[in-house]
Amino acid sequence: TMKMGESQRTYNDVVTYQADSLFATRVLNIPTLAVEVQPGSVIKSDGTAYTSGSDALLVLSHHRAAEDANIIVADRGVYIRPETVIAVMGATVGAAAIAALTASGNIRVAQADAQ
Repeated sequence: TMKMGESQRTYNDVVTYQADSLFATRVLNIPTLAVEVQPGSVIKSDGTAYTSGSDALLVLSHHRAAEDANIIVADRGVYIRPETVIAVMGATVGAAAIAALTASGNIRVAQADAQ
């Protein structure tokens, strides 16, 4: 379970740069969101927690586990802070999630010196 003190992350903690605000994010309807999410959470398209594999969505909004949840996810042309994903997901799952998220090139990892 997520402690309330950890729930204060925002979009800007995850995304450092967006090429086009119209394409950077999209709202996704998840019929059954199985886990509570926050900016930096990674889930699978079925609404369950990401553990491994290529099915990964980077969440950019807060939502409690719920039916019929509309969440904001990263779409394309965004640079992300990997340390935020790792802080939310843990080192091992976070590293796998970042690899999956960046495989297509739509989402890229911001270099620490390019902030």
